[in-house]
Amino acid sequence: MISNTRYHLQAEISRQQKLAAEIARAQSDLSNETRLQRASDDPTASARVADIRRAQANEAVWARNVDTASALATRADATLTSVADALDRAREIVTLANSGTYNETDRATFAIELRAMADEIATLAQTQDSRGQPLFPDGDSVAVPIGPGLFVSPSLSKDGVFTNVQTSSGPRDLAQILYDAADAMELSDPVQRETLGAAALDDIVNAVDSIAVARGDQGVRAARLDSARERFASSGLVLAEERSNLEDTDITATVAKLQAKQLSLEAAQAVFARINKQTLFDLLG
Repeated sequence: MISNTRYHLQAEISRQQKLAAEIARAQSDLSNETRLQRASDDPTASARVADIRRAQANEAVWARNVDTASALATRADATLTSVADALDRAREIVTLANSGTYNETDRATFAIELRAMADEIATLAQTQDSRGQPLFPDGDSVAVPIGPGLFVSPSLSKDGVFTNVQTSSGPRDLAQILYDAADAMELSDPVQRETLGAAALDDIVNAVDSIAVARGDQGVRAARLDSARERFASSGLVLAEERSNLEDTDITATVAKLQAKQLSLEAAQAVFARINKQTLFDLLG
């Protein structure tokens, strides 16, 4: 009888210890706000959370790359816009100068303005990014990774935009086209001035078209970066929600379980205390 009673007492102690451990774990889950404190808590969920964590880390790097590339793309677009505005004005000036209604003084004034715009374009061609690197490099533009196997060059190379611009007279330097136009309108020989002025206007028109194509290309690059940013934002929300569902503590359910276990432990301790007050003769009886 005594041996049997001792067995029941030990079993009750073990049950209370288990309840106390479960209460402590529930309190820890609430305190840490996570139910996966060890991989053994839920091996399947833990493995999935590890995969999600790696995906989030990768996407964080790619998202930063997108932000950096977008800043470069925006600056490149602004630069090309300035070039396009200058060329539009240059086309207007050369057209006016070629009309024959302006005198030598007027043409000299136009030439000064053209050379100023040529200087500006030459300076824009040397624009540097925030890293001190050429925004429009001489060679291929550096491709930035923005996803698994996905790369985007945030800006164009200098070739074809500022140099080797295709014109009716062959590949030309963009700034030089304006310098030559300025020189042509200052010629004293009207026949030569008219001939070279017409050729200069044709070159400028070709340059305008070339820059329009470049701006379109630049816009495509910017659109790809915007699309990537939206994709990462959406993916980030999905991954965060899935991870939260897997590892975060369900506060309401955990609090309810904690309260139930505390009540069970308190009741068991109360019964255990009453039993321990009994004497040996009470147990034998």
